[in-house]
Amino acid sequence: MTDITASTIATASPRPSRPAALRQRFARFRRTRPFWGALTLALGAYFIARPLLGGTFAFYTTVGIRSITPLLLAGGMVAAAGIALVLPAQRHFPALVAMMLSVASLPLANLGGWLIGMVLGITGAGLVFAWTPFSEKQLTRFAEKDAARAAKRAAKQAAR
Repeated sequence: MTDITASTIATASPRPSRPAALRQRFARFRRTRPFWGALTLALGAYFIARPLLGGTFAFYTTVGIRSITPLLLAGGMVAAAGIALVLPAQRHFPALVAMMLSVASLPLANLGGWLIGMVLGITGAGLVFAWTPFSEKQLTRFAEKDAARAAKRAAKQAAR
């Protein structure tokens, strides 16, 4: 029989738990895409469309065709954020389109979502446009740091 000691348990690389594995995959996803810019852009789109979200058919017919404009602007901004997340190499064109839609929301959509949506949209589009991917060396260093944290956490739990 083999004798298993606490030191061998601590040095063995444990398989991460499901939440830890999901957290690591999300961290990798977030680091390889313009995540924060796309999130800010989508939040700006929400503020632009917010006055019209949840409206009934009677409300839309009362307001008329003018009610469609903020929804189209916000939809284009959300689409640009989604494209930037799914295809980070193609982020420049959607960022420019989102910037134009954000600026166009000032006169067309309730002062750009009370200016909050316009400012968030411009900021998010700028973040998406300026984002540059990490190199493989940087991603490897991030993975090593994550592994070291996981090993430290496992050693701490084994000591308990």
